[in-house]
Order: sequence, then C-alpha cells, then structure tokens
Amino acid sequence: MKHLLKQARGDKPVDLLFKNGKIVDVFNGELVEESLAVSDGVIIGYGDYQAQEEIDLAGRILAPGFVDGHFHLESSMVGVQEFAKQVIALGTTTVFADPHEIANVSGRAGIEYILKEAQNLPWNFNLMLPSAVPATSFESSGAKLGVDKLAPLLKYQEVFGLGEVMNYSGVIKGEEDIWNKVELMEDRFKDGHAPNLSGKELNAYLLAGIKADHECTTAKEALEKIRAGMYVMIREGSMTKDLLSLIAGVNARNSRRFLFATDDRHPDDLITEGHINFLMKKATQAGLDPIEALRLGTINSAEALGMAKLGAIAPGYQGDLVVIDNFDSWEIEMVFKDGKLVAKGGEALFEIDSISYQDQIFKSVNLGELSERDFMLPKGRRFRVMKLEQEQIITKEAVVALKSGDSQELINHDLVKLAVVERHRGTGNLGLGLLNNFGLKEGAIATSIAHDSHNIIVAGLESEEMLLAVKRLEELQGGIVIVKDNKVLMELALPIAGLMSDQPLVEVAYRLQEMKEKARHLGVKATDPFMSLSFMALAVIPELKLTDQGLINVKEFKQVSLVVD
Repeated sequence: MKHLLKQARGDKPVDLLFKNGKIVDVFNGELVEESLAVSDGVIIGYGDYQAQEEIDLAGRILAPGFVDGHFHLESSMVGVQEFAKQVIALGTTTVFADPHEIANVSGRAGIEYILKEAQNLPWNFNLMLPSAVPATSFESSGAKLGVDKLAPLLKYQEVFGLGEVMNYSGVIKGEEDIWNKVELMEDRFKDGHAPNLSGKELNAYLLAGIKADHECTTAKEALEKIRAGMYVMIREGSMTKDLLSLIAGVNARNSRRFLFATDDRHPDDLITEGHINFLMKKATQAGLDPIEALRLGTINSAEALGMAKLGAIAPGYQGDLVVIDNFDSWEIEMVFKDGKLVAKGGEALFEIDSISYQDQIFKSVNLGELSERDFMLPKGRRFRVMKLEQEQIITKEAVVALKSGDSQELINHDLVKLAVVERHRGTGNLGLGLLNNFGLKEGAIATSIAHDSHNIIVAGLESEEMLLAVKRLEELQGGIVIVKDNKVLMELALPIAGLMSDQPLVEVAYRLQEMKEKARHLGVKATDPFMSLSFMALAVIPELKLTDQGLINVKEFKQVSLVVD
C-alpha cells in the first residue's frame, strides 16, 4: 500500500471520488454522509479529495460488495459466465462455490472446467473442494474423489477450502476417508453440513475444525451451533428457504455470527427476485435493521471466511462497492469491482468469453439397456412409499396397499412411479419406488439433475412414457423432459454435464417457467416441480430416498425394499 500514501495524504489526486451519498459504515452500524476516495482499486478513505473522476451519488447508498458464503453454481442451470453476469449486476462481488454437483458427474475434470470458466471475470471467485464425491455408498456417481484426486487441485489459487462436509456420521465415527480430506486442508476453511446435529455428536463433528453450517432450519438449532463456536449461514435458496425462521434468532449480541448464503438458486428466481440483495431485502421486510441485513451479506461473511480486505468500506479495503437506490426497493444502481464500474442499472458492462466445449463435460449421459419392463412395479400387496413434504426436501415413509398398481389406482392414492437410472457408465442400474403427494395425473417428467450423483430421475404413471422421457434425455445429453400421450411435450437441454445450459440465462429462465406451468397442468403440486423431483434422490436427507441402487432409509442408512409383503 506504500505507493498510495500520496493519494491518502491528499498530495496526489485519487482515481475516483464518490460524492453526495450515504456510505454504509458496517463497523459502527450507521450511514455516513461523506465523500469516499478510491485509487488503484483500493479504498483510500473518507474525505474531500481531488479526483480524476467524480461520481455524484445524489443521496443514494454506497455499500461494500456482497458476499455469498456458500452456493452451488450448477443450480443456476447456466454456464459460469452467464451466472456471473447476473449476480455481479445484482451486487454480489465475492462468491464461495462448492462444485460438488459437477464433480459428482465429471470428477476433477468438472472442477477444472468450473475454474477455467470462472477466470478473468470481475469477481472474487473462491472454490471449495468437494468433500462428498460420491455423497454416499448407496448410489452410483460419475467419479470418486479421494485425497489422491483432491490434493493436486490445491495448486489453483482459487481453491479456498473444503466444501460442505456432508458425511457428518463419518466425521463423528472417525472414518479414515473423510478425515484424510479434513487433514489435507490443514488450516484452510472447512464448511459444514450438519442438519439437526446436536449435543455430543455436534461436539465430535466440530473437532474436525468445521466452522460454518447452512443447514439450520430453526433459531434454536442455530443458537446451539453458535454457542459451539460455529457461524450460521442463513440460507434462502429456490427450494430451501430458512431466512424467516432463522432471523428470529438474530440479536444484538450474536448477530456477527450469522451470514447469508443462497445454496441453490434457479435462473427464474435470480431474475425475478435477485441474489444476496434479495436476502437483504427479505430480512429487512421481516424486521431486521437494514444495516444489520447488509452486515450479514458483507462484513460478517468476510470475517467468518477470513477475508481480511473485504466486506467493509475503510482504508486499505478492496474497492468492491455497490450503489443501492434505497432500503425499500434494494435496487442495485451500480457495481464497482476494484474501483472499476462493471455493472449499471442491472446490466453487466463486461464481456464474456465463449464457452469451452469439452467432450468429457458435454458427453455425460451414457445409459445402459432399458425396457418398459424396468419401470413396472413388482408383484406385491403392500408397498413402501416416499411421502413428499411440499416445498421441502425431506420425505416421510409410509406403506400403501395396492391391488393392481395400474395408473388409475396410483392416481387414486396420489401416487406416481419413481425411477432413478444410472447415467454415468451405462450399467443399466435402475432403482424403482413410489412417490406420494407429487400430484402428477398424466404423463411423465424426467431430469438429469438428481442430487447428488445426478443420475436420471423420472416420475410417471405409464412405463412406456417414463422410458420415452429417459431416452430423450440421453439424446439431449441431459436436461428436463415432459412427456404426455407418448410424445415429448416440452424439453430443456442441459448439455453441460447434464446440469447446465449453454444458452443465455434469460432464455433458460423463460423456458423453465413455461415448463413449470405445463407440469402444473399435469397436476404437479410443487412450486418448483423439477427441483422437488431432483431432491428425491438425495440420500443424505431423511427419511426415505431413492437412488439407482434402490430405496434408502436415510435415518438408519440402509437399503430397504419397495415391496413390504
């Protein structure tokens, strides 16, 4: 910083001076009506400086750039650069990305693809190495990343720490595989994933040096984890929405231990609602002080994750700045990265490169031999059923008696057949189940987004239509398909690892909205039917889930049969 002393003293003009605005002081928790100087991408400080360029804020608010403490970029369903254009224009200048979705499909190649696409963009991109590839032993993933595969990735400067440690049971039991990953990261940040973990089990989990958790769903759970020394990420994604319940636990004494994260956010929500700015707005509407809401998305995140020069407006801090219209609309007027204007009026001002097409990433759907018979229910009287909890990713287990198992009987019980088809190595593995409360009355819906191993998951009533939907996904090399009357009704191609589109975000969002509406016409109840479906394969979230190897009782962590008797 020595080269900036002349500017700081006022002996030499600064690059940029913001005037007539209200500057957010996250340390004192107030708005300061002062001028602010920036030079060489660094904040010089408050004061009336001579400047090469002046910006009149006209009473608007100047805040630090926003930080997303944990998210999966793949959930945006678009390429890295398309995502960056959208969120940077919304004020998010720092992200901590866990690429365990694409890593479960393409392994190390998928991680390196994300790293390559994230370079040369005006943001602070930090990558968390996935700790759970595969997530469980009860599913077939596209890769297995042990320490031997993760260690070479530490050479990339963007690698920040260890991604959410989902195998909390393995940590607590001292299992070698997960502890090797924890120890590999040494003093780097280790992110957590510990839903409902409490008491002695929480104590054991935290001995691994895990610092944060985004899986809290109640204020009581959050307060216990803060008491144990953790930071709590208040998550508000497209499917998992915990902000309103967790804000109730934020008070003047503990607020610095909370921060914001989006986790999973779909393209239509990014457009209609926003990103971290939306979380700030929603928290304020729920009664949180606006400055406190800003802290949760700036200085709190920076301090929790150990980013010393981010999250505040003060001398020596990075010149990542956001101009906000007011604390009612939370509209983002301008975004500066390192003192350079990179977005204005909600539009990115920087150019993006063309997508890098790689066979290993774009040819990821490889099915084995399949027939209609694979999608037919086995003989039985009583069947184990996954009961979907609306707008949640958890399920309950139930038992239903069926006589014929035909389509009309399934509809009468509000059931659909559910299948997960292995799509990485063409093994032909297929797990079959029954899903209650999804609502589908006709046709079939299939997607290659199926957390976390991202095999193909399909819901339907007729075996023929389920097979058609799955085979069409193979032709598309991933995506979402809706079938009706034995014809493909609508589709969205997601050729990047079967998870993301190579098209503009606006086009993907528009198509997705059309398909959601079509799914509702077929009877589906969920606000986001495709994301709801994708989580039915997530074998680390209770109670009953389905993988290509069959039904999994997540509480007991064991495989169970579809037919009870």
